[in-house]
Amino acid sequence: MCCQKVAEAEAMVSGGIQDVFISNEVVAPSKITRMVALAAQGARVSVVVDALQPLEQLAVTAQQWGTSIDVLVEINAGQDRCGVDTPGQAARLAEHISRLSSQLNGSVNFKGIQAYHGGLQHVRDPQQRAAAVQRVVAKAAAAVDAINKKAGLKCQLVTGGGSGTYRLEAASGVFNEVQPGSFAFGDADYARNLQLGGQQGEWQQSLWVLTQVMSVSAARACAVVDAGLKAVSLDSGPPVLLETPNVAAGLVAPPPGSNSSSSCSSSGPSSSSSGNACGQLPAVSFEGVEFQNGGDEHGKLLWPQAIPQLPPQLPSLGTKLLLQPGHCDPTANMYDSIVAEREGTVVAVWPVAGRGPGL
Repeated sequence: MCCQKVAEAEAMVSGGIQDVFISNEVVAPSKITRMVALAAQGARVSVVVDALQPLEQLAVTAQQWGTSIDVLVEINAGQDRCGVDTPGQAARLAEHISRLSSQLNGSVNFKGIQAYHGGLQHVRDPQQRAAAVQRVVAKAAAAVDAINKKAGLKCQLVTGGGSGTYRLEAASGVFNEVQPGSFAFGDADYARNLQLGGQQGEWQQSLWVLTQVMSVSAARACAVVDAGLKAVSLDSGPPVLLETPNVAAGLVAPPPGSNSSSSCSSSGPSSSSSGNACGQLPAVSFEGVEFQNGGDEHGKLLWPQAIPQLPPQLPSLGTKLLLQPGHCDPTANMYDSIVAEREGTVVAVWPVAGRGPGL
């Protein structure tokens, strides 16, 4: 199970997941100790590195705890975040991992490489997306080759890819593990990706933010809801409203009669502890409605005014609505719990363990 921070790995292990991969660098000694403690408790733990100092700290700490950690070299796949920049650097770091393993009784074990490019997950055009992934595949292949020839080591794992590109990495002949995750929830940004057949989106949306109308202005063709910056992430664009239930690029509710589960994060005053947590679809047209940021606690729903003399029919005060987040990851990170709903009935409330900053 991929995690991006130690707190998430701790939550997974606490929940019964015994194989966790922290697909991010861990450098603080206190975090390294917490990560090693998971392995000492019996979990299989792996992590990526791109520098010697945290690697050596990890090796010594794991030896002190009498356990071992699997280590992958992170490759800069083109996003220019973390990762080594050249195949030669990858080979030297892999060789150092192997040397430390011999010196410190297998406290760290070289397992392979990670070549993940997050930005490519949101390239809209499928052909452009495929071409960009081929460049990542070439970088990964070059690193694998250098590690084999220069360090004499085999990469058991070549991991990367996400919800927008995983099929491409899986079919590359180089990657043998992929890391899709956002597909489980979905968001408005992923729904804008075009598929080879020309359709938008790939999965049915399951994550919704429950909000409530708190003010209405017919003069401004506007309804204000209680979901602002504290309720939805806007880094990938605002949440949107579905014009019709079968359009993957917006809101209002899961398709009527759907047998699949959906989940709603409740935004403050709109929370519901029983019954229909997600509310009923009001008899109002949401065609062309846009969400606009209104501040920390406010979101503005703006209706188009094509015919000014005919004000739109607006939702009444207290109407509950569902927002499809623009970006599911940071939105889910804002909430203490997720309400799981099936066909209008709450079936579970899941605590969001491991949420918060990168600890």
